Amino acid sequence: MRSQFAWSVGLAGALFVLGAGGAATAATVIALDEAVNAAAPQPRTMILDTDRLRMSSEAADVIFRGDLNKVWILLAKNHSYLELTPGGVEQIGARVDQAMAQMKDKLALVPDAQRKQIEAALAAHMGQGAPSAPPPVAYEKAGDARTVGAWSCAPYRVVLGGKASSEVCIAKLSDLGLSRDDLTGFASFGAFMAKMTAAVGALRSPMATLNFDSMTKAIGFEGFPVQTTSTLGDGSRQIVVTLKSIQHEDPPAGAFDIPAGYTKLDLASMGRLLAPE
Repeated sequence: MRSQFAWSVGLAGALFVLGAGGAATAATVIALDEAVNAAAPQPRTMILDTDRLRMSSEAADVIFRGDLNKVWILLAKNHSYLELTPGGVEQIGARVDQAMAQMKDKLALVPDAQRKQIEAALAAHMGQGAPSAPPPVAYEKAGDARTVGAWSCAPYRVVLGGKASSEVCIAKLSDLGLSRDDLTGFASFGAFMAKMTAAVGALRSPMATLNFDSMTKAIGFEGFPVQTTSTLGDGSRQIVVTLKSIQHEDPPAGAFDIPAGYTKLDLASMGRLLAPE
């Protein structure tokens, strides 16, 4: 389950938080394929509106509602959902900090070699504590232009705090039939998640640090990634997300609402979702 949450939050980061623009006349529907460790790719869908966003997979959907200042994570398997608000995440952060403190007390009683293994596993899943300020972001050229699908793109490494976090191949917005107005849902979602990650270090992701204007300045053009390659944890999981199509159309009815019959889960369930496997 945690991997589904990581995809939902991390994908937005991998595809960048883009700067705000004017209101778009229709939603932007983005179809993607995601392959984990070279397995058969699975379809993913994103729907972007001015202050709303939906990311869908087979097991879980994420809905951002800027007008309500909320994120809902829909779990299709058991028809339930989790609700994220800035205040609620602060409570989760306090619970995570308390649990980690208790775990450290227990680890003090574990033999040294075993303790180091457990600490390394925790660091791989949760990170070494979130810094008080977002780490600096840089873009490094990663080779010559290549073709992904129907688009020519330029490859870059995304470097966070001096460490490569992913590789992206970026096409020009104009080549994709996109404008900044089509992507304002990213800006709204990114601003929301920046507040959330300040409260819970375990939720920190590139989306809280990447910005369309700084990216444009770094690479020299307005673009959008058509392929993103990320390596997670200890390097045993590689995720490749590839753009398949972009459409401009009205979103389906109820696309940004909780479906009828879904039950709300409590914050304790959210804590379990974020806990290491």
